[in-house]
Amino acid sequence: MRLTERENELAELSARADRARTGQGGAVLVRGESGAGKTAFVETFLDSWCADERVLWGACDPLSTPRPLGPLHDLADRFDDRTRTLLRNGDQSYDIFAAVFDALREIPSVLVVDDLQWADQGTIDLFRFLLRRITNTRLLLIGIARDDEVGVVHPLRGLLGDIARSPHACPLTVPPLSLTAVTTLAGDRPVDPHWLYRVTGGNAFFVCEMLDHRTGELPTTVRDAILARTAGLDTAAWDLLHLLTCAPGAIADHLLTDLGVTLPALRALDDAKLIKRDNRGVAFRHDLCRLAITSVIPPGAEPSLHRRFIEAHYATAQPDPAVITHHAVGAGDRALITKAAAQAGYTAARSGAHTQSTEFFRLALEDRDLPPTMEAELLESLADEYYLIDRLDDAITVCRNAMRLREAMLSNAAVSADHHALAVYEWYNANRVVADTHAAAALAVLDGDAESATRARAGYAFALQAFLAVQSSELGTATRLLARAREIASIAGDPLLSVRVEVIEGICGVLAGVPVAREDLLRLLATGPKHIDEIYSSGYTNLSYFDVEQRRLGAATELLDTCLPLMIEHDLPVCHVVQLGSRSRLKLLTGDWQGALADADSVLDSPGAPLARVWPLLIRAMVALRRDGNDHGDIDRAWQLASRYGEPVRMLPVASAIVEKYWLTGVPDDRLDECRALLDTVPTLGLEWARGDLAIWLRRIGTPADTESVAEPYRLLAAGQYESAAAAFETLTTPYDLALALADSGETAPARRALDILDRLGAHAVAAKVRYDLRANGARDIPAPRRATTLANPMGLTTRQIEVLRLLETGLTNAELAERLYLSVKTVDHHVSAVLTKLQVANRRDAVRRARESGLLP
Repeated sequence: MRLTERENELAELSARADRARTGQGGAVLVRGESGAGKTAFVETFLDSWCADERVLWGACDPLSTPRPLGPLHDLADRFDDRTRTLLRNGDQSYDIFAAVFDALREIPSVLVVDDLQWADQGTIDLFRFLLRRITNTRLLLIGIARDDEVGVVHPLRGLLGDIARSPHACPLTVPPLSLTAVTTLAGDRPVDPHWLYRVTGGNAFFVCEMLDHRTGELPTTVRDAILARTAGLDTAAWDLLHLLTCAPGAIADHLLTDLGVTLPALRALDDAKLIKRDNRGVAFRHDLCRLAITSVIPPGAEPSLHRRFIEAHYATAQPDPAVITHHAVGAGDRALITKAAAQAGYTAARSGAHTQSTEFFRLALEDRDLPPTMEAELLESLADEYYLIDRLDDAITVCRNAMRLREAMLSNAAVSADHHALAVYEWYNANRVVADTHAAAALAVLDGDAESATRARAGYAFALQAFLAVQSSELGTATRLLARAREIASIAGDPLLSVRVEVIEGICGVLAGVPVAREDLLRLLATGPKHIDEIYSSGYTNLSYFDVEQRRLGAATELLDTCLPLMIEHDLPVCHVVQLGSRSRLKLLTGDWQGALADADSVLDSPGAPLARVWPLLIRAMVALRRDGNDHGDIDRAWQLASRYGEPVRMLPVASAIVEKYWLTGVPDDRLDECRALLDTVPTLGLEWARGDLAIWLRRIGTPADTESVAEPYRLLAAGQYESAAAAFETLTTPYDLALALADSGETAPARRALDILDRLGAHAVAAKVRYDLRANGARDIPAPRRATTLANPMGLTTRQIEVLRLLETGLTNAELAERLYLSVKTVDHHVSAVLTKLQVANRRDAVRRARESGLLP
């Protein structure tokens, strides 16, 4: 194919590649419809651009269940021994990805991954992993994908989002050919260019296939144009065509002889321009060739063709279980499907392709004659994978089935492990009562069993009960249970149990206010494996949640900036959505309401764990309520979900929202008495901020509430020390709380400042109520609402960030800014960094200039 009308795209790709050559690595995703010429475009670029760069070209295959890390396995011979070993036997995707990254950055390299629309989750995660580390390398990543096969829920969407946000990556679309280009390609051939353009839609492959056909009148369909090239082929050539329709992508060179492929057959298909050869082997010239040949394959021929592939693969040393599964399905070999699919499932799980692993395990479990032990193991593995990809209902159903098998086998330790797993799944799924039942059963089923494995399981059961006690703020109970678990861990010599106990003890200490508990816990988490598992991820998730709860907002920002990317890298979506909910709450508190809504919507728009949804529901409700006076029912939904947990740390904030809604709208709510009663029934330790927030809201509606055992700013408010309370909230960088503390004073000057903050936050309904209350109390000179043009902030800066930006104009250092704003230097550093990022500038001077240009500063 002659490359036509691709000059602009080639120039853009060359510019990105030139930066990579100078040590500013990057990525390009080449997109377009099937047949647009994407592969030819990349091949042409590499031929003209590459000098000393190493080019590695891998491709994904059109398997019913994608082969985990298929492109990497195709390129295994190009990597060092350590990387090859990890690809074959690695237990963790992070180790494999890190080894591949190290191998790629050793020398200037170009990694091309073709047909990403067929990629497994592991390959997509690898691309994302490399993209986040590519900055200071001489590595160029090129992905190639078909637009017409990437739907809204396609796994590739996450990578597309990363590329859109990354300054080191860009998407590149290969458009259809224009009429002018088709006319140029047609040249002096006896074909009407207008007709050719109309029937092909400018698709480069269609156009070239039609033009290359020279036996009389051109066919009206590309299918006929391709099949016309098969005229005169002998039996051996047709046999190879049939084999290629069953191959997952290409037929590797080492399989050709065992499949009975002959040299004349290869030559005949090459002459007919039906096949090509690359570093993966022999393949159709284009997937459209596959579709055309598949349409005429003899009925009943496929099983025998797949059987030939199976025999050829088993003649090699280490056949890929995913490929064997593909052929076993095609051959209808039930026993081999079970064996290969189970092996492929475990391989996919180790490589981080959890979605694919569930498909393999499900396929293996279709065998109705499995031995009970094997069936139980597969069910438990499938449940774990469902849990990791946030399909909790499926995880629960499958694990229950496994437990019934274990009970029939009288395997107490295994039954306990299943109860443990179900407790975790049910807790994430907002069934706290059921979770407690399973946690108790995990221990009860072991009663009287003295086996060492059973002793260790008892330790895990005690640790689980302690974890749930922490979530209920029953810290004394948690401490006692942890002591039992620690004793068992010491006797059993189980280091994994010891770590689990230490993590939960760390969270306990943080909630109890132990001064060194947070630093100790962070040190423990830092000693974790490179491939973070559920134990360590749970530590990060809970610490970040309670950092926000207890208003360590600067520390929470730093921690979330660290651990959110870790959850993506290590394919832990359950923890990721919970942490995203914590970040949305953090942004709400610090005045970045748009950012809070973005994070909240990200959680709510996906089928994430219910555990992660309480705060996003509440945030969406509160922003809408404060802006427009209508929460659209989200407070009710948050209350229902929090009630399913019954945990004070989730109930108290929703109770505050119910009281705030009544304060703002005056609409009676029969849950107010229940909200008031919470203060008398829930523990105090660790809940000082949530209790204080609810107590003050109750006082604002005229309901007496105890303000003992609440955080300092709320005690100051209850004591009428409004100025001191406002200063405390300002130090915390929580502008909404600051505005309400100022308004509570009832004095004109503080109220004017409160209205300014509320207007800038966009809390129009709240500001309107404050103005009404001031007028009702006889206040004068109340400022009118600011005009929308004054409040417009196209850069998305928070109220505090606008204040910092104004002071940057004076040339103050960060230390001087901190003194002026009564903030810590670290907090000011964070705000200045956020201002520079949102304004997309590199320094303070450019920030001021950009702000003036956009009207943020006069």
